[in-house]
Amino acid sequence: MAEYLFLIPLLPLLASAFNLLVARTAFPDRANVVATLAVFGSFLLSVLVFREIYNDEHALHQTISTWIESGSFSTSIGLYADQLTAVMLLMVTFVSTLVHIYASGYMKGDPSFYRFFSWLPLFVFAMLVLVMADNYLLIFFGWEGVGLCSYLLIGFYHRRRSAGNAAKKAFIVNRIGDFGFGLGIMLIFTTFGTLSFAGDQGVFHQVTELGVSERTLTWIALLLFTGAIGKSAQFPLHVWLPDAMEGPTPVSALIHAATMVTAGIYLLARSSPILREAGDAMMVIAIVGAFTAFLGASIATVQNDIKRVVAYSTVSQLGYMALAIGVGAWVSAIFHLVAHAFFKACLFLGSGSVIHGMHEEQNIQKMGGLRKYMPITFWTFLIASLANAGVVPLAGFWSKDEIITGAWASNYLPGLGNYLAIFALITALITAYYMFRLIFLTFFGEERFDHHHVHPHESPKVMTLPLVILAAFAIGFGALGFPPDEGRFHDFLNPVFYGESHHDEEATEVAGVASDGSAVLFSTAAEEGEAGHGIHGHPTITDELKLNMGIVSTVVALSGILIAFLIYQKKRVDVVRFASEHEGFYNFLYNKWYFDDVYDRYIVFPLRRLSAWLWQKVDVGGIDGLLLWIVGALTWISGQLRRLQTGLVSNYALAIALGMVVLVGFYFAAFSDLFR
Repeated sequence: MAEYLFLIPLLPLLASAFNLLVARTAFPDRANVVATLAVFGSFLLSVLVFREIYNDEHALHQTISTWIESGSFSTSIGLYADQLTAVMLLMVTFVSTLVHIYASGYMKGDPSFYRFFSWLPLFVFAMLVLVMADNYLLIFFGWEGVGLCSYLLIGFYHRRRSAGNAAKKAFIVNRIGDFGFGLGIMLIFTTFGTLSFAGDQGVFHQVTELGVSERTLTWIALLLFTGAIGKSAQFPLHVWLPDAMEGPTPVSALIHAATMVTAGIYLLARSSPILREAGDAMMVIAIVGAFTAFLGASIATVQNDIKRVVAYSTVSQLGYMALAIGVGAWVSAIFHLVAHAFFKACLFLGSGSVIHGMHEEQNIQKMGGLRKYMPITFWTFLIASLANAGVVPLAGFWSKDEIITGAWASNYLPGLGNYLAIFALITALITAYYMFRLIFLTFFGEERFDHHHVHPHESPKVMTLPLVILAAFAIGFGALGFPPDEGRFHDFLNPVFYGESHHDEEATEVAGVASDGSAVLFSTAAEEGEAGHGIHGHPTITDELKLNMGIVSTVVALSGILIAFLIYQKKRVDVVRFASEHEGFYNFLYNKWYFDDVYDRYIVFPLRRLSAWLWQKVDVGGIDGLLLWIVGALTWISGQLRRLQTGLVSNYALAIALGMVVLVGFYFAAFSDLFR
C-alpha cells in the first residue's frame, strides 16, 4: 500500500474539483453522490493501510516529489502512515462518509447544494494531508487547509450576518494559534536542520539519540501547543468553536467533533518525542487542558441552544484530551479522541435531526416530550449522551476513565497529577449533569412547543442510519480498550509512543529505518528500564487503582445524572427561582465567563480604534495625502507649462529665435578660446 498512499487524499480532492467545476452545471442535485463515493473510497483504502500496518508493524512511507529546495532548506511532499496515522485515517474517513450520507438528506433542496458538497470533500482532503504528512511543513499545509475550509463551511449561509461573523471569528482566532505553530516550525528547522520527523535523520531520532537542549525543546513544545490551542479550542482561544455552530449541522459534526478540532491533539501526540523531553511544557499542557475541560462543562450547564450545549461539551472533551497529553497518557488521549469522534458526531447529527424535526427550532426550552415523535433520534442521542457522560460500559467511560487514572498515576507530574485527576472528576460530574439536562428538556416532560406551527417528526432514513451506526460504535468501541490500558487499541498504538510490539511482549526496536526501508519514529532507550515504568514509559497503574478509579468514575457519572433527574424530572428544584436568586452566578455562566465581552472590550475594540486611527492618520492623511500632494504639484507645474502653448506662430518663431540666441551664446562662451 505504500505506493498508493497518495490516493487516499487525492480522491476527495478530485471530488471537490469535479463538483465545483462540472457538477454545478451538469447535475448540481447529484453532487453528494460524487463526494460520498470519493470519501468512501478513501475509507476503503484506509482499511487496507490499517490491515497492512497491523500485520507487518512497519510504517509506510511514500515520497511523491520535492516540494521546496533552497540553499540548506529542503522539504518534500511525502506521506507517512504508522499505527497512529492508521487510526486517524480510519476515524476521519469513516465519520466523514457517514456525515456525507447524513448531509445528503439534511441539505436536500438547498440552492447551494453543489457548493456544500464541493467544500466538504475539500476539507476531508486537507485533513487527510494533515494526518498523513511526513514533515511539519506539510502538516502545516493541511493545517491551513482545514482552517480555510472551516471558514467556508461555517460561513456557508453567507447571507446571514451571524454566519459571516462566526466564520471570520473562527478564522482570525485560529490565526493566532497558527502563528505560534509557524514559529515552532521555524525553530524546529533551525535546531535540527530538517522538518521531517521520521527516519534516522529525522527530528524524533535526533531528539532521542543525539540529545537536544531541554530549553529549546520546551520552546518548540510550547509553540506547537500554541497551534493546538487554536485548532483544538483550548483556553484562551476556545471562543471560536461555539459560534461556529452557525454553519450547517453536518459541518458541526464533521469539523467540530471528529476532525479539525482534534488536529491539535494529533499534532501533540505525533510530537510526543519532543514533548516528553520538554520539561515544564507538559505541565502547562496538562493544566490548560484540565481548566478547558472544566470551563466548557460549566458553560454548557446553562445554554439553551441544543447545538451550543454540544459545542461546549466538545470544548470540555478536548480539554480532557489535552490533559491526557500533558500527563503522558498518550494512548489514552488518542483513545478518547476516537471514542469522542463517534459519540460527539452522533450528538451533533442527533441535534440536527431534532432541529430538522422541529422545523429549525434550536431552543431546548421550546421542546419537550419529543421521544415519542422521533424515537430513533431519541435512542441514539441517549446512547451518545451516556457515552459522553462516561457511563459504563460505553466507549466514553473507558477512555475518560483512563485519562483520569493516567493523571492520578502520572510519572510526569507526580503530586500535581492527583489534583488534576480530582479536577477532572468534578468536570465529569458536571458533564453528566448537563448532558441529561439536555436529554430531559428535549425528549421528556411536557411539550412546550406550539402545535399549530410545529409538527415534530422523525428524520428520513438517510439521516437516521448514520445515527444508528455512530451509536453502535459509541457502545462497542470501548471494548477495544478493555482491559483498561491493556486492550487491543493500546497494544496497537504502543509502538508509536513506547516502542512495544503488539505481537511480542518484549519491547521492539523502532528507531531509524526498518529493514524494508519504511521510516519509523523513535526508539525506547534501554536505560528506561522495564516497559511500563520510568519517566518515559507508561504511567505506573496497578489493577487496584484501575478498579478504584472505575468505581469512582461510575459513581460520579451516575450522581450527575441523578442531579439532573431530580431537578428536571422530579422538579425538586425550581430552576427559574434558583437562577433569579443567584443571578450574578447564572449570568456569569450564561455569558460564557464573559470571555467574549472581555476580548471585545480590551482587544477587539482597542484594535478597531487603533486601526481607525491608522487608517485616518497614516493611510488617508499620510500615504494618500503624500500621493495627492504629488499629484497636485504635478498638476500645477503642467498647468504653468501649458501656458506656453498659445497656438500663435509668431510666438513660436520668437521662442525659436531666443533659443537660437541662447545656444549661440552658450557655444561662444564655451569655445571662446578657439577664436583667440
